[in-house]
Amino acid sequence: MTPSSLVIVTDRGSLKAYRVNETPTRGPSLQLVQAFNMTDAHGRLVDKVSDLAGRFPVTEGAGAHRGPASIAERTQLATEMDRRIQKELADQIAKIVSQNGKEGWSFAAPAEIHTAIVDLLPAGVRQRIVEHVKSDLVNVEAARLISHFRSLRQI
Repeated sequence: MTPSSLVIVTDRGSLKAYRVNETPTRGPSLQLVQAFNMTDAHGRLVDKVSDLAGRFPVTEGAGAHRGPASIAERTQLATEMDRRIQKELADQIAKIVSQNGKEGWSFAAPAEIHTAIVDLLPAGVRQRIVEHVKSDLVNVEAARLISHFRSLRQI
């Protein structure tokens, strides 16, 4: 198995990259290389768009407004925002791996977004993934993060 030289953990709005440092007596340790937060991923959708519910009047034909107003046009705004966030995360991962990942690297993301991010990675970066972990490990401290990756455990 190719050893991991880099560990990247992400969730919907943040990303952390750690360099794996091998020590002969204590095993691997992780050093934070880069931390990245996406402001678009945080907050509520209603705070980001200007159209509020009730702004589009419902009419019965060519007459005057009668009854309640519609909540809004049905758009795929939330889906599009998720796609853009995932693309931005994939771009950041590709950049980090090309700068720091000499060998293989390990990747952790929540199951809901893991596959989408991996699919958006360039083939050369994607093929160097040594281990996939489908968990949200962004808030786990570096010392405890090692236990979540089989490729980093001491034998």
